[in-house]
Amino acid sequence: MAMIFTCKVCETRSVKMASRDSYDNGVVVARCGGCNNLHLMADRLGWFGQPGSIEDFLAEQGQDVKKGDTDTLSFTLEDLAGSQVKSKEPSGEN
Repeated sequence: MAMIFTCKVCETRSVKMASRDSYDNGVVVARCGGCNNLHLMADRLGWFGQPGSIEDFLAEQGQDVKKGDTDTLSFTLEDLAGSQVKSKEPSGEN
């Protein structure tokens, strides 16, 4: 499975891969390529507190996770590049 996320520490946008089995049954930690911060993606064993995944953690904060099968999921430019795309688009001023 693939995960796309933005580091809350350095704002680096990352794409990470993990096995579905590890995500569903184990612990998945991803390292940010920008600042080397570790991000907990899934902790089904409860090693770092309440067992769950990033989907559960974000749902508790009222945030959505976009997910789907690789055959059916389509990403927008904003999904891939993050919300920074909006602030870097040309404003039409010269």
